[in-house]
Amino acid sequence: MKRYESTLLASLTSELGEGACWWPERKSWCWVDIIGHTIYMRDENDNQQSFDMGGYVTTLVPVAGRNELLVGLKDGVAFFSPERGLGKRIAVLEERENVRCNDGKCDPAGRLWIGTMQMPAAEGTGNLYCITGSAAPELKLAGVTISNGLVWNNDKMYYNDTHTGSVQEFSYDAQSGAIAFKRVAVHIPPALGWPDGMAIDSNGMLWVAHWGGYGVYCWNPDTGELLGKVEVPAPHVSSCAFGGPEMNEMLITTAREHMTEAQIAEYPLSGSVFHVRLPIKGLPANYFKY
Repeated sequence: MKRYESTLLASLTSELGEGACWWPERKSWCWVDIIGHTIYMRDENDNQQSFDMGGYVTTLVPVAGRNELLVGLKDGVAFFSPERGLGKRIAVLEERENVRCNDGKCDPAGRLWIGTMQMPAAEGTGNLYCITGSAAPELKLAGVTISNGLVWNNDKMYYNDTHTGSVQEFSYDAQSGAIAFKRVAVHIPPALGWPDGMAIDSNGMLWVAHWGGYGVYCWNPDTGELLGKVEVPAPHVSSCAFGGPEMNEMLITTAREHMTEAQIAEYPLSGSVFHVRLPIKGLPANYFKY
């Protein structure tokens, strides 16, 4: 197994860092603190901005032709730009008081797939939705627990429901958006933590942030083999994204949610974001088409 060392990009005390994203038009890394209600942006010159959203903000994806991001909020999704703040809300997913949106990504056709979860998490109380343009959200998977990482590779979709401790493979039809469960692609031993956010490289390998696993792990979805690990000096690693001018860099978010004072003292960089250069390029993020 190959090992890579991450370096500190920004020292923060985010309660729940998430939503790692590379925004090519702005040449900026973006991420969120879900519980801290904040969007962060950091450009290639290390200029960092933060934006208070006044409520939960959970995921970020670039929007085609608009120079904006689409952001997940507590109960739905809306446009956002650094200059104008929150814009038009395009969908409401769920309005249950103790439920919020969680991770989301766009598929190759430009649809947003975004999940929900109960607070605190409880088995079978979340869902996965798909939003196509201005159409109403479509329920894709019901009864998930902690809806997390999503990536696509040709006619396959890989998905993490953290509670399962596995990466699931679905068949995927780009034209219709139809999916069907095929198999468990990766079984993650409990000693390595739980699957959270996920990215995919140009060889089709999966890079999975492991909550409780102190790193981002590279898995071969065809064989289930563990190929590598990016070491992170924080236990709760929550999301990862390829980016940078050559697409060979990775942003990694972490959290301090559910940690004791003793654990935070042992891992004081928990809640910060980290960076690593890798000998492989990632696939660029798919844009939302509205």
